[in-house]
Amino acid sequence: MNRFSVLNPSVHFSHFSLSPADRQRLANTYTPGEGFPDLPSIPSAYHSNRTSVYATDFIAEQYRGSTTSTVRRLELDKTAGPAFEPNLQFYLAFSALAALSLVVALDGTSISVALPVITQKLNGTAIEAFWSGTSFLLASTVFQPVYASFSHLFGRKNLMLVAVKFFLIGTITAGVSSNMMLMLVGRTLQGVGGSGIISLTNVLITDLIPLRHRGNWVGILGATWAVGSVTGPVVGGSLAHPKSWRWIFYLNLPFIAVAFFMVFFFIRLRGIKLRFLEKVKRADWGGATLFVGSMTAILIPLSWAGVQYDWSSWRVTVPLGAGVIGLILTGFFERFLTKEPVIKTIVFRNRTTNIAYLNTALHGMTLWVLLYYQPLYFEGVRGYSPVISGVALFPATFTVAPLAIVTGLSISKMGKFRFAVWGGWGMTLVGVAFLIAIDVDTQLTQVLLTDLIAGIGLGA
Repeated sequence: MNRFSVLNPSVHFSHFSLSPADRQRLANTYTPGEGFPDLPSIPSAYHSNRTSVYATDFIAEQYRGSTTSTVRRLELDKTAGPAFEPNLQFYLAFSALAALSLVVALDGTSISVALPVITQKLNGTAIEAFWSGTSFLLASTVFQPVYASFSHLFGRKNLMLVAVKFFLIGTITAGVSSNMMLMLVGRTLQGVGGSGIISLTNVLITDLIPLRHRGNWVGILGATWAVGSVTGPVVGGSLAHPKSWRWIFYLNLPFIAVAFFMVFFFIRLRGIKLRFLEKVKRADWGGATLFVGSMTAILIPLSWAGVQYDWSSWRVTVPLGAGVIGLILTGFFERFLTKEPVIKTIVFRNRTTNIAYLNTALHGMTLWVLLYYQPLYFEGVRGYSPVISGVALFPATFTVAPLAIVTGLSISKMGKFRFAVWGGWGMTLVGVAFLIAIDVDTQLTQVLLTDLIAGIGLGA
């Protein structure tokens, strides 16, 4: 799925003037990060004129405007890093990442069909039911850049363990909740943990796997995420009963516990050799606070608008305006006032990466609208049970897993990706366009076929 993009996009080939041979060499290198124990050391000249301890922007800075001779001088060929030969430790570490992706996807989608039952059992309102889903998505959105940035200083593994702990605490809190307020707290904590799992999984993939081989493994992770997204509504629907809904959360606990220990024992990465207090001083706390606060101020009124308040209400326009101003201040702060920015402005200087970010945002908007609002349509308008609603969502979701695998393997084999982007968005556009024409009299078969087209496009 599109969720798994190649991290450090400022290193995109469009920055370089490379020959095909040099592109081949670069594709077989690892992404410099906190790292792979056997990665070549970064030249001392690089550190001498920098105050940042980051290694991840090394490629982008060294290669901007580079020539073939520059690449060869830096010896980025097949000997620049260890040959990619997965061993048992790698497979176990990758399995931990896959398990965590599965759990986050399962948790994000399983509750959608069970919200009416949960809300009724906990004596909640329709707005509280809405926020039970939205709080998870909101928290999992705004904290992703913070986790990714802080992982450079505090270590990928350490931050991943923190994220898993948040997710575990949130899962337990939601499972034992006796009222909607406690449910909202649990869902928010799950979102905080899920955001770290999502972002750090991407970062760890770039640390562990060279670019040329990354497509295969990203496809597997995408398929794992898709399996969770597909089975989530069915699992949630089957457990959407006043006496069994808590098991929607309890079922995640064994997976979380096993994945935690696998991450702890089998992920081995070298961290930055600084004292903890020095890392705390270098961390971009101001940028993180500005970004999280600004994004929250934007996303919350967007969820209110047209539901709780009119679009013209000051309760929507004031926080929305404050959030936009906050994002502008965040950009200025990150560009000029901090040494270790949470969001590096360098990544927005390339047209290709900006388009990739836009595609990822549109993909997420389309996918989650289908996953959250179609079950409500099936239950509220069609009158289906939660189980049938989950099954009816199958055509929009079960195609994603095989398409993610096929697309990842094809990209890795062919070395090209545009065919998947154009084809996927074309199919998605056709499927979503047909969904617009659906009304209460539309036959269910037509709805399912339309979902199938959209699912194929989203999977590609």
